[in-house]
Amino acid sequence: MDTTVAYTRLQTALRQRNMLAVAGMVLCLGSALQAYVIATKGETVILTPTLKADAAITAEAPSPEYLEQTTRDVAGLFLNRHPHNLSYFRDNILRLAHPTSHGEIEAALMATERRLLATKSSTVFYPTKIFVDPVRLTSEIRGELHTYLGPDRVKTERTIYAADWRYQSMRLWLEDFYPIDVDASQAQTSPLLKPASETER
Repeated sequence: MDTTVAYTRLQTALRQRNMLAVAGMVLCLGSALQAYVIATKGETVILTPTLKADAAITAEAPSPEYLEQTTRDVAGLFLNRHPHNLSYFRDNILRLAHPTSHGEIEAALMATERRLLATKSSTVFYPTKIFVDPVRLTSEIRGELHTYLGPDRVKTERTIYAADWRYQSMRLWLEDFYPIDVDASQAQTSPLLKPASETER
């Protein structure tokens, strides 16, 4: 009698073990399949209300629309500077800075802040055109930079700024942002995104 009971209990335990093993295998296969689907999809669509089309990033490169949006935002952070917003804009720029360029960008921002505070001046940038090259990870933005001393505008200049980027693990990092002249512009020789005003003609 004891042998029969022990045998029955053993069979029950074996069945439970087998069921748990099968359930574990199913869960592992499900997790592996989910990871495979996510990895092979390789694209994230970003809904940006200020762009005419959806922006996306893939495992290979950011889309032109995403690079355009980021260039516009970075230019606004760098060039719309007022003594009251310096630290906020600096912190947001440094979140985008690649670790290898973080110290250099921070030093440049601090130098600009000291100059603006010493002169009690501010700058406002009005962009007119943006060019991007997702392959070479560069972009350019053109517009007018206005300098104010208190409430008075003391200088207006047409400017071109270039940005260098690095793309790692589906994240876009800023490596540098700097003024250039027309001769150094790559806009006429690179496969750059045309501004909307030109494509609609």
